[in-house]
Amino acid sequence: MSRIYDKYLELKKKDHEKLYLFHCGNFYIFLDEDAEQVNNYVVLKRTKFTRDIMKCGFPIGSKDEYLKVFHNQNLNVEVIENPLLPEDVSERERMILDQLKKIHVEEITPLEALSKLKELQEMCYES
Repeated sequence: MSRIYDKYLELKKKDHEKLYLFHCGNFYIFLDEDAEQVNNYVVLKRTKFTRDIMKCGFPIGSKDEYLKVFHNQNLNVEVIENPLLPEDVSERERMILDQLKKIHVEEITPLEALSKLKELQEMCYES
């Protein structure tokens, strides 16, 4: 099973009524029962997450528009921005990971990449 799905199951045990929206790469996705339920209100393309589990979602750039739609439909959606991070990750580590996520590898020049790596390295060693 995937770690995101494990996180989904953990969250569903805590609050089965919520719909959990996971940030996953360049998309936000709903899994399993949540994917089915959200499609009763908003039609999103469903695809296989694993052989037995469905997902649906949308590109990260559409997040605000979809959150408004979910709110207007009175859907109780919780956004999980970093589903794979353990709870004990430091604030600095979260900041570095957030910076890494903002780098679009297909759009960056080698010189810009080196500059970003230097910035990230400096963030690692700040006291």
